[in-house]
Amino acid sequence: MLPSRNWPALPAKHRRKDLESMTNPQPSQNVAGQPAKAAGEYKPLTTFTIAAANVTQRPLRSILLGLIAAVFTFLLFSSAMVTANLEAGISSLAARMGADVLVVPQGQGKKIQSVILRAEPSTFYLDGKLLDVVQKLPGVAKASGQLFISSLDAQCCSVKVQLIGIDEATDFVIAPWLKHAADKPLSGNDVIVGDYIYGEIGSTLKFFDQEYRIVGRLAPTGMGFDSSIFMTLDAARRAGRAASPDRADEMAQSLSAILVRVNPGVDPITVSDELLDQLGLKANVNFVFASNMMSDTSAKLQKVVSVMYTAAGGFWAAAAVIMLIVYFFAFSERQREFATLRALGASRGKVVGIVLAEAFIISMLGSAVGIGLAALVLSNFSTVIAHAIGLPYLAPETGSWLRALAASVAAGILTVPLASLPTAWRIGRSDIFTTLRED
Repeated sequence: MLPSRNWPALPAKHRRKDLESMTNPQPSQNVAGQPAKAAGEYKPLTTFTIAAANVTQRPLRSILLGLIAAVFTFLLFSSAMVTANLEAGISSLAARMGADVLVVPQGQGKKIQSVILRAEPSTFYLDGKLLDVVQKLPGVAKASGQLFISSLDAQCCSVKVQLIGIDEATDFVIAPWLKHAADKPLSGNDVIVGDYIYGEIGSTLKFFDQEYRIVGRLAPTGMGFDSSIFMTLDAARRAGRAASPDRADEMAQSLSAILVRVNPGVDPITVSDELLDQLGLKANVNFVFASNMMSDTSAKLQKVVSVMYTAAGGFWAAAAVIMLIVYFFAFSERQREFATLRALGASRGKVVGIVLAEAFIISMLGSAVGIGLAALVLSNFSTVIAHAIGLPYLAPETGSWLRALAASVAAGILTVPLASLPTAWRIGRSDIFTTLRED
């Protein structure tokens, strides 16, 4: 037993300070004299936080991989959206192509297809008396004439536009949708404009020194009609006289095309053969069959789609090779880093997870940039794209672009992680002690 000893009593003020320090302990301080953080205040080093720090610490490599992911996603989403727009345009063409055959002047078959599909302005004339002959042919259900006049540059547009004169009394192709665009039938110099034509309803446009009042606007069709202006046959003929003064006397009977719908079960070729038989040597016409135009358009669509997806697939293959090379050299460069993490207690799965998380972060950011750029380009240059492709081009339903978005994002996000898998596998198999001893 230790001997007891009488210790001198502390002054009252010191005893009071000791008591306060025991009941109210002061926070500890770090070397700099600042209060140290409690254990719960430190952010845990999760797989994601380590991966995010690694991405920011290697900006050049991260930007390179992110740029590759962005370009691939841009190409893929653009291809998917253009394809969806073209398919919507083809569907619109099929729904609105109410004529089975079009009768046009000799040599003008390609031009009328350009008017319908691409709105390439054209002016050509057909003897209007031919309409009476066509209407009386056996097998013909309906027939109506249209007149095409190519305008001069007008204030509504930066280029020439197509003026189309129709007879609302007999027209069965365009007139049904014009009824939804205007409250009453066209008269005088009233016009209905396509979706691409500038001008508010009630304002006027000027062609050939004549003013035309806008009374309606068509909903988007994805066809050449979006860049066209519709008016009565009389108004179109007045414009035609101004456009072709040398044909002013003939303009009263002139048409550009006769649209024909045959009776159910009747082959349009039979009707065209019958017309040729009646006209004999005077026949100076061509026939454009709707079925042939649809099949030609569909074939062109398949070519455009195959080219776009081939380009996207080729870039993806090249991108995958580049990413594999980048990660191969990154493994050699970062062996000591990974070995140190293992030595500090990180499991193999943890280290592999860090590598995959880095790849996921990079691909996610790159995909977001690619999708954003693609959406920006497609929304601002849709008209240019439509004219360049030369096919019906119409914005699809919401479901179509959502599917394209989901597929593009998924492919973009998975690209970089898949390319990093071989490196992650090598990291998981490496021996930490050998790596540290070699360094």
